[in-house]
Amino acid sequence: MSNTIDLKVPGTRARIPVRTTGQWSSRFLGLKGAPELKRSRGVWVKRCRSINTFGFAQAIDVVFLSADGVVTKVVSGLKPWRVSSCPDARTVLELRAGLASRMNLSPGVEMGLLA
Repeated sequence: MSNTIDLKVPGTRARIPVRTTGQWSSRFLGLKGAPELKRSRGVWVKRCRSINTFGFAQAIDVVFLSADGVVTKVVSGLKPWRVSSCPDARTVLELRAGLASRMNLSPGVEMGLLA
């Protein structure tokens, strides 16, 4: 089962809709399995340290977060058919390409998403 949350953009009052994943199937599909991308701009994959873009049609931004919600790594524009991981991460945000830079996300930024 997945829900949508409003993710607060650090340093602003802006919020963006992000789908959360719970079941294995929605975690496995991640952003690829988000047909509602017109409303949602990303997917928060809980309990995850590695993602892939197998089968994706376009690049995405990937934000790895520690257990306390701090950004540990940002991969901008990860192309289709690629893999990325971060051993220090406990959760991952998969975002539309370009959104991570517009949100000024970089290692050390506190997101408030707890693993």
